[in-house]
Amino acid sequence: MYTQQLATVPVVNVLLGSVVGIGAAKAVLGHFSVMVKDIAQLFVAGPPVVSHAMGYDITKEDLGGWHIHCTNGSVDNLAESEAEAVQMTRRFLSYLPGSVYESPPIVPCTDPADRAEEALLSLIPRKRTTTFDIRKAIRLMADADSFFEIGALWGTDQVVGFARFKGHPVGVIASDSRHVNGGALTADGCDKLKRHLDVCDLFHLPVLNLVDNPGFAVGLEHELRSTIRKGGEWMVAFAQLSVPLFTVIMRRSFGVAGNNYATPRAVPSMRVVWPAADVGGIPPEGGIEAAYKRQLAEADDPAALRAELNARIESARGPIGPLNRFQMEEMIDPRLTRRYICEWIDSAYRVVARPAGLVPRSLQFRP
Repeated sequence: MYTQQLATVPVVNVLLGSVVGIGAAKAVLGHFSVMVKDIAQLFVAGPPVVSHAMGYDITKEDLGGWHIHCTNGSVDNLAESEAEAVQMTRRFLSYLPGSVYESPPIVPCTDPADRAEEALLSLIPRKRTTTFDIRKAIRLMADADSFFEIGALWGTDQVVGFARFKGHPVGVIASDSRHVNGGALTADGCDKLKRHLDVCDLFHLPVLNLVDNPGFAVGLEHELRSTIRKGGEWMVAFAQLSVPLFTVIMRRSFGVAGNNYATPRAVPSMRVVWPAADVGGIPPEGGIEAAYKRQLAEADDPAALRAELNARIESARGPIGPLNRFQMEEMIDPRLTRRYICEWIDSAYRVVARPAGLVPRSLQFRP
């Protein structure tokens, strides 16, 4: 029964108290979940069972409170009250069709489709290592007050949610450069993206893909977390996406992750690039030492060779290379991004509304 529901209709789980045992299992079998702060808890077995089995005492809140399950991905969103939990549920459902046999609901929109946003022109800092507010960018592009973020407390290197353009629901994925690792993909971030892409694909929501990503997170911590395996799952989910996709290369797009972001296979896909785009196989900071280790070790003047290699790589950075290779359709004025997305959304929804596409996915949804 669960698999049939998950494959055909939106399933939302609202946690309003202690959820234990089979209830806990059901609570994570959905497309969206929300728990009420300091009222709801989630655990396989409660404190008495833990005390008997493990030999220590613990409170319900310490065992399964929001600080655990809203930060590990078991529960998507946190509500301050029961009323807010209901409001979040209604808002989540407002973006989705009643079933996979219908198109997403389009609502009236008074926000001009050709609205230009001056703030987008100065959003990307001139210094490459300086961060910016990706959520602000999403809100500036989308219909007024239409962005609904999902999973803000877990997989925090990535940002996902729903928004509307000309009243049309759209899934949104992006990286958060303000994260401690600059938005590089972690294991949790990959899992978060994969789950959101699967929901969008299941319910026929086109996807807006905002790219400012330095690649997969590196280092011992991320090797221990099997980031590359989770990254592979995200890459497969991205490749299997059947809904239309609009990609904006805002700034960084490096390595395997960057290439996966920038070369979607969805139809119809549209790929545009901002002038601040910084695209490459590997960032020169550290990348030169990794790629040219032997040459640098054997060089009579390693500093001169490093400077030469850096100059060569710097000359190839920017949006011109991908445009010349037809990896991107167009370089656009950031202020006009909303206009381009709104022009694309009409074509995207013509594809979405085809009767042949309003069916369950060939691949079963896995929460």
